[in-house]
Amino acid sequence: MAEAPPTMVFVYGTLKRGFPNHPLLAASATPFAGAATTAAPASLVIGPYSVPFLLPAPSSSPGRVVSGELYAASPAALVKLDALEGTHIGVYERRPLTVVVDGSGEVVQVEAYFAHPSYAEALWRRCGGEAAEIGEYTMEHAARYVPPSGRAPGASGLIDAIHSLLDGAPDS
Repeated sequence: MAEAPPTMVFVYGTLKRGFPNHPLLAASATPFAGAATTAAPASLVIGPYSVPFLLPAPSSSPGRVVSGELYAASPAALVKLDALEGTHIGVYERRPLTVVVDGSGEVVQVEAYFAHPSYAEALWRRCGGEAAEIGEYTMEHAARYVPPSGRAPGASGLIDAIHSLLDGAPDS
């Protein structure tokens, strides 16, 4: 039986080349397929541990075009990515996204990791709303990134930090 074809994944933060979690892609032999930007505006904010979160643009924000990279992830690589992104505990969810490939202008359907909808808009508001949106996660952001090994023990460390952040803020 033939292996399933790779899934094109758009990464916009710590998985990009030269960033802290890129070794996971390299170890999974996940080939770089090019740079790209979101075709439609989205919201990218920095949350706890300097972790980037992509959200659909809230209705109160025009959003921004977000820059990132495309990778052709095998089914085995997707399992590792899903584990890193905490899809099993509701940190992120992998969803379809339309991007424009830099250089060629080709519009392609890919998948990307979005902040889980159960907290996405509240996180956006708590991080500062439209004023906190960025178009690119940079090395400056990554310099403040805390890897999973430096967080509270267990896979729930990031989701717990998100909930603590949200619980400490007014919901307005």
